[in-house]
Parts: sequence; C-alpha cells; structure tokens
Amino acid sequence: MENEQKETLMSKTEEKVTIGIIIIEIFIGLLAILTIFLPALVSSTESYEGVFATFGGGSNGGIVTQFFDFSFGNFLSYLLVVVAMVIAFLRLAMPKFDTLQAKIVMIGLLAIAGLLFVLCRQMTIMHVNVSKDLFKLGVGPLLGMIACILDIIAIGIDIWFARRISLLPTKDDVPHQLTEEELRAQVMAEIEEEKRQEENKNE
Repeated sequence: MENEQKETLMSKTEEKVTIGIIIIEIFIGLLAILTIFLPALVSSTESYEGVFATFGGGSNGGIVTQFFDFSFGNFLSYLLVVVAMVIAFLRLAMPKFDTLQAKIVMIGLLAIAGLLFVLCRQMTIMHVNVSKDLFKLGVGPLLGMIACILDIIAIGIDIWFARRISLLPTKDDVPHQLTEEELRAQVMAEIEEEKRQEENKNE
C-alpha cells in the first residue's frame, strides 16, 4: 500500500527523469565498450587497438601479425562493463530490478573495470620477444576509464534521485484538513462520549 502511495506521488516528469538517467548510464557504458576499437598501446612508430591487446594479433605496417596473445585481464575490463550494461537494461525494462542493490553492483563492476582499463599495458601479453616498456597507454583505455567514472557518477545521481523520491511524504504523513461537516461530527461525537461517561458515573 505504501509503495502504491509513493507511485501516485511520483509525477510523470520524475519517472521520465529516472528513465533518462538509466539511458544515459547505458549510453556511457556502450561508449566504454566501443573504446576497444581505439588505440590501446602506442609506440613511437605504431599504435595497436584494444581488440588486438585483448584478443591477440596486431597490425604492423598494415600487415596483421600475431603480435599479442589473448589477455584475460584486458578482456575482463570490457566484460565487466557489458555485465553492468545488462543490469542497466534489466532496470530499464523491468522496474522490479531497479533496486539499490543493483545500482551498487553496477558501481562495483564499473569501478573494477575502470581500474583494469588503466592496467591495460601491464596486463597485455606479448607474443613476440618485445618489451612492453616500449609502449605507452593509448587513448582507448583512458577513455574507457573516464567513461566508467562518468557512469559511476550517473548511478550516484540515480541513487540520490531515487532516495529523494522515497523521502516524499505519503498520504498518511500529510495532515488531513477536516471539512466543516467532519469537524461538526467530531465535536458531536465528543459531546456524546462525555454524556455517556457522565451517565455511567451517575449509575
């Protein structure tokens, strides 16, 4: 009953804002996933996309070679964002999944993913005898980390907004202003009660 009262108090504008925040979370998360196609490792002569640093391969002078091996750590950074986005889609499609616990899980997944993005160079596995010290972190993982941070901020706003709505007074909390008829009936009932008590005393 209380949930129904809160739903009636939530205006359509507030519902649209909640949906809008979740859509923003999904959009930012998708951008973080798409950074896999941006340079992840760069040297003085070449740059290698995140897809190569993650799944292996590499393109040297336009020729695709087995320059890197599969890196589970780099793969995990994108996988965690994908899982967080699945949760976001569930929250958008089914309101019963839009809970505080789901949002906290998303924050945890994105926080770990953001850290893994920064560690991309350390987690990359070389297939050839080349030192990783020759590479610098590319723009892809950096943007992925920034996207995770922005998504965490968006979820934080989402939590704050949901809590603000939950703190709205319910109908039981709002003092009821008695009409003239209700006030008259209340006074008459009190008078009748007093008469009944007097009669009981006299008996």
